Amino acid sequence: MWAYSFMQHALLSGLIIATICGIISVFVVLRRVAFATHALGHMSLTGAAGSALLGSSMITGQLTLNLICAVIMGLMGNKIKKNDLAVGVVLTFVLGLGAYFLFLFQNNYAGGVMSILFGNILAVSLAQIYLLLALSMIILIILLIIARPLLFASIDPIVASSKNVHLRFLSVVFFMLLALTVSMACQIVGALLVFVMLIIPGAIGIQWGNTIFKITAISVIVANFSVVLALIIAYYFNLPVSFCITSILSFAYIIRPLSSKLQKFFISIS
Repeated sequence: MWAYSFMQHALLSGLIIATICGIISVFVVLRRVAFATHALGHMSLTGAAGSALLGSSMITGQLTLNLICAVIMGLMGNKIKKNDLAVGVVLTFVLGLGAYFLFLFQNNYAGGVMSILFGNILAVSLAQIYLLLALSMIILIILLIIARPLLFASIDPIVASSKNVHLRFLSVVFFMLLALTVSMACQIVGALLVFVMLIIPGAIGIQWGNTIFKITAISVIVANFSVVLALIIAYYFNLPVSFCITSILSFAYIIRPLSSKLQKFFISIS
């Protein structure tokens, strides 16, 4: 099946995005900005639909709107964790606008609506792979520069602030990186399911790892494994790739708590 060019493109783009999502998701979980990540994923729907209406590429609209929203969220700093209502109100308005764009969009391109909502990794072109690779390099380079202070600020922002770490600047930069990652991940799982790629790998890494390096490594491995396995299952069983990815990651997440409960059960009856 890997002899087909569309499967090769799907594999390459999937591995690129899975690697970045695996890294970013660790910081999403540590910083407890899951809802903001969820909001960015849904806001990208509006950006993609609006861009498609204007005849531009969907990822251009996603990047533009997500970066604008990311800067606003980043400027809010730690307050964003306490302002779910404000984020929810903005998200509702943007989603309403996105619904209107989709209404106009589907009259001419009904198939494109599904690709925005659920992604279409099997339709990724070579040009898109180059774009994803360029965005990934940008994200990785910036992460390498800010990794230490970002980790410090994510784990203990109060102590980091006392050590003159620029929390607001790091927050803005991180949310911009998150916006880039969301726009990339939407190419695989779509705007509705992007939340999965940016939460579960990091959560699984924290379940099994005890250092930041082990947590990140586990997160990246799990994300990449889910993409490869999902492509194989989707190819042979004619299933949506995004559905397979979310199912595999969700199952992987419950392994640890399920094994702990089974272990306690067997200990109690022995």
